[in-house]
Amino acid sequence: MAKFPPEVQAFHDAMLRIPGIVDVTTGLKDLSEFTPDTYSLPGDFGDLPHALLRRTNGGLENEAWANTEFETSKDAAGWIAVEFIAWWVRDMSRSKEQIQLRSVALPPVAGKKQLGTTLRFIIDHFVICPSGDTAAALAMIQDRAESLNDSIDEYQELLGPPVETPRKKGWFGRTK
Repeated sequence: MAKFPPEVQAFHDAMLRIPGIVDVTTGLKDLSEFTPDTYSLPGDFGDLPHALLRRTNGGLENEAWANTEFETSKDAAGWIAVEFIAWWVRDMSRSKEQIQLRSVALPPVAGKKQLGTTLRFIIDHFVICPSGDTAAALAMIQDRAESLNDSIDEYQELLGPPVETPRKKGWFGRTK
């Protein structure tokens, strides 16, 4: 199991309180390293927030992207989890937080049928980190953990009991 900074672990713990969330990981990347010519590259580049980066012709100065990827169970609890997270992200964004939710998936066929097996979701968190200092990103993630926990506490009876799930991935990318 990967070790995360306490602030990130707090956010993962909040996410995992939601029934239907089966896996959560968060990575942090400096957006200035990605130029518009990299957006069409395969692999990890395929998961970048392309539309947003194209609108600004890349990341803003000192902008970091914390990307929380989560997977859900393939049942009603998973759909409820997605709807709850979508509402929470929308509400955060409406209150001027730099956050969005995106879905990502692989092509339907790549040597074998993938359709129905690769859907996952990414919460994009954007923050300015002067001189590459991650303290601002960690503080933002901690604030998000507290907000999400408050929302879960308020609506827990609608969500149902939390489910214990294993953690599989690391802070700066996949470790699966």
